[in-house]
Amino acid sequence: MQERSLLNKVRQINQILQKGDPAPDFREAVRALGLVVGAAVLVAVPDDQVAGSFFPSEASCSLLQQYVESRKQLPPHYAGPLLTAAESRLNIERTKIKCKLKKEEPADCSHGHPGLVTVPIFGGGERLGTMLLHRATGQFSFDDLILAEMGSTLVGMLLTRAREESRQEEQRSKDMASVAFESLSYSEVEAVEEVFRNFKGDEGVVVASKVAGELGITRSVIVNALRKFESAGIIESRSLGMKGTFIRVKNRSALEEVIRSLPRLRSQNEESETRF
Repeated sequence: MQERSLLNKVRQINQILQKGDPAPDFREAVRALGLVVGAAVLVAVPDDQVAGSFFPSEASCSLLQQYVESRKQLPPHYAGPLLTAAESRLNIERTKIKCKLKKEEPADCSHGHPGLVTVPIFGGGERLGTMLLHRATGQFSFDDLILAEMGSTLVGMLLTRAREESRQEEQRSKDMASVAFESLSYSEVEAVEEVFRNFKGDEGVVVASKVAGELGITRSVIVNALRKFESAGIIESRSLGMKGTFIRVKNRSALEEVIRSLPRLRSQNEESETRF
């Protein structure tokens, strides 16, 4: 009977991967594991930050939940050896402990003997973090540990995928920035610097004629520079007639990459003009 119960829980976790979704939702995976095991689940990444968590009401410590959800990190007493152990650890808090989350002097844990399991998370050949399962009342079984290790494998896959997607997005931003950067003339470099020097947020209005007058360049230089940025997918623009041009930043990281590179491009252009 116990084996059948474990098998059913294993199948519930496997269903997350069998839904046909090419990119299972990370939060949904954490939530599903918490419901299957009947425990709070916390995914800790470097710097004790909590990348995801789930607290089932019937098995959670409200103080721990409030701390994690408000700060997005683990309490200090959960750091250190707990997050660096190379292997899974079962029922670490076996004895009655002092609660370190109460604002007043630490007192006995009101839940008695909370259960705690830690499982290292690996992905892509490296350690990505640690998964903690916390049960306010009641200890964990070896069956729970089996499910936790299955869950850590799934979470590791999702974290690895998220990191790869982030890396690809960063590379796309650099490629887009390179396209815009390499196509700018010296005058367009000046125009871009002036346009975005005081540009706050991701939206704004630019009056090309005003900028052109301040720089002593033609309005068309500014228009051409903005078109190059728009073609590279960094911004989108819309004419407001006499009021100017509305600009919305579509790719902030690419824009920042270009702005960081502007001094180098200006220097290259100046050297080129000196030679001729």
